[in-house]
Amino acid sequence: MPTDATGRLAKLLREVADAHHDAFAATGGEDPEWPLWYAAQVMPHLAGTEFLPSASADSLTWLTVEQMVEADRLAIEVFGITLLQMMEHAGSALAELVMRAAPEGRVTVLAGGGNNGGGGLCAVRHLVARGRDVEVVLASDRLGEAARHHLATLAAMGIMPSDRPSGDVAVDALVGYGLSGPLRERAAELAQWANDHTPISLDFPSGYDFEGAVEPAATLTLALPKTGLRGLDNLYLADLGLPHTLWARMSVDSGTPFAEGHLVRVES
Repeated sequence: MPTDATGRLAKLLREVADAHHDAFAATGGEDPEWPLWYAAQVMPHLAGTEFLPSASADSLTWLTVEQMVEADRLAIEVFGITLLQMMEHAGSALAELVMRAAPEGRVTVLAGGGNNGGGGLCAVRHLVARGRDVEVVLASDRLGEAARHHLATLAAMGIMPSDRPSGDVAVDALVGYGLSGPLRERAAELAQWANDHTPISLDFPSGYDFEGAVEPAATLTLALPKTGLRGLDNLYLADLGLPHTLWARMSVDSGTPFAEGHLVRVES
């Protein structure tokens, strides 16, 4: 466990020990069943984001949009890593973050028609497998091939898109890093709804830096963080399984941010 996580755990255990002491005193010396009591106090913290592996922002290499486009190209054309493979990593990690950051309530996945939407649709399957109630709302009826693939899988599971969002937690998979500018029409409407429902953004908050953008409670960026996200609160990084040799071809020092796990909290 990384040193910073060890320190946080020690702090938590001290706080729980103090609370146990207070509970002991409040019951007039009737000691609570301490193993179960401690477990009940500690487990919610361990299941959240607090004890995920972490990496400092300064230790990471931050990519431009052009570099990430090139990384995607090399992954597919040179290393034979398909888009669906990368989406599977992204969708699994996104589901994990939702489970940790927003463990209660119905989840609404807001999916655009591009690859970002495909990652969100992939996450639906993982969330359902973990017992969450999930609905899908599409921002467009023009879907790319990968998004159509995941939508067909969901249809086979009996999950069909809803017209209007109604959940408690919003997953923002509307627009990825490759698009910029203010959101329009249905995407803008869905982003406005998301901002009132604990939005968790995939890779890049939709409409970021423009009026009407999604204001995420948490953001999951992929492979390596994007330069435009530096300074963003509650930023997490997911492993796409891209090899070090890919980054070496781009003269990018990728480091080993996933040495402790496939989902990492970025510390500013």
